[in-house]
Amino acid sequence: MREVISEQDLQDRISKLASIINNDEFNLKRPVVFVGILNGAFMFFSDLVKKINLPIEIDFVRVKSYDGQNRKEIKFTKDLEVDVKGKHVYLVDDIIDSGHTMKFLMDKFSERGAIHVTPITAIYKENLVIPEALCILKYSQDSPWFVGYGMDHEDGTCRNIETILELDGK
Repeated sequence: MREVISEQDLQDRISKLASIINNDEFNLKRPVVFVGILNGAFMFFSDLVKKINLPIEIDFVRVKSYDGQNRKEIKFTKDLEVDVKGKHVYLVDDIIDSGHTMKFLMDKFSERGAIHVTPITAIYKENLVIPEALCILKYSQDSPWFVGYGMDHEDGTCRNIETILELDGK
């Protein structure tokens, strides 16, 4: 495994993302909801929302779309409790890979009346489904497997590592 970003660099980049959000005038005019996608986003989500200087609501969703590395139908295993109608939603995940899960959630929250849904992710892999997102790191689609900082290995371990690592041989 190889460290791709130090803890300090990670926190510095999160501060920059928070600054972009804190300085967006749109957020002063509408209610704001931050939604963390479990399980992977928990560390990134926590660090990010602590740096937000706006009145915000917080909620979490959990969806299942993978069995190991195999894609299957996307469905909620934990849905929102907060009403997003008329609100700006920041949807926070650990990684946007194919973009299908993020697109599914963005569409669902738009259908529920969210004024705007903005994707935020620790790692953004370029894809055709979600053309852009607020992110810390950007990679091509053929990049390696990442673990740590909420992201897990195929066996479910490594989420508790405080930085992001690249797995060798993936």
